Amino acid sequence: MPMSGTAEINRLRWQCRRGMLELDLLLFAFLENEYSSLDRETRKDFSTLLEYPDQTLQSWLISDSKIADKQMFEIVRIIRQGGRDHEAER
Repeated sequence: MPMSGTAEINRLRWQCRRGMLELDLLLFAFLENEYSSLDRETRKDFSTLLEYPDQTLQSWLISDSKIADKQMFEIVRIIRQGGRDHEAER
């Protein structure tokens, strides 16, 4: 059963609360400013990304480590760029 928009956003806000302030700031800003403009598949990828442990997210989002998974690579790229190029790709 699909969640309502408000329930989904509330769940994502909760998942954006991490153990690292840098991740909190980056993920909350992305959720608040860019999430609503994403297509369904990219929203799903963002939700999947939030399932990863803090160390992995820190490595991908802040330390610029290599990402083997294509979907995770793409959502990390979008987050790093603040969603700027995502709209142009549509």
